[in-house]
Amino acid sequence: MSDNTGSPTANPIWNTVLTYGGYCAGAFVAFSLLVYLTGFNLMNLSGLAVLYGTTLVIGFIFATMAIRHQRDRIDDGYISYGRALLVGLLVVMAGVIVSGFWNYILVNFVDPNYVVNLKEQFVEAWGDKMPAEQLEEALAGFDKTGDFLLNLKNGVIGGLIFGLITGLITAAFLKKQPEIPNL
Repeated sequence: MSDNTGSPTANPIWNTVLTYGGYCAGAFVAFSLLVYLTGFNLMNLSGLAVLYGTTLVIGFIFATMAIRHQRDRIDDGYISYGRALLVGLLVVMAGVIVSGFWNYILVNFVDPNYVVNLKEQFVEAWGDKMPAEQLEEALAGFDKTGDFLLNLKNGVIGGLIFGLITGLITAAFLKKQPEIPNL
């Protein structure tokens, strides 16, 4: 039962976070799989725009869905800004971490040559636009893609930053405090 204040003690958020975090993760993995299966080039400007644009859209969609669900179905129509931020942040963070785990599986077990293909696309798109020393450094970064601990660290940090951005914005639009009657 809720106390209609949208306070963190009203109702737990974990079912919402796990459910919508799972949906978010599924959408990120499906997008990654689609990119992989179509051979879409992510290493040029338009590819990067599609990658980041789609990632933002997916994050905002599932953060919005989760906050609305928590507010309207769990917390009796009210949710504070902080609680909405926490729900959005955790949903997107869960999605990013699971997606990072999927990418680890993709490059280590499904297609170990995937990183080689990405490096080739990178050289084709950027090789003549940067100094050789900088190019070598960038290509060396690709070789770390299969490192589990690095993937986990990047997933947590990336999920925290991306989740915070999406959570801050969606919470601002979806927060709803109960009206205080005029005395």
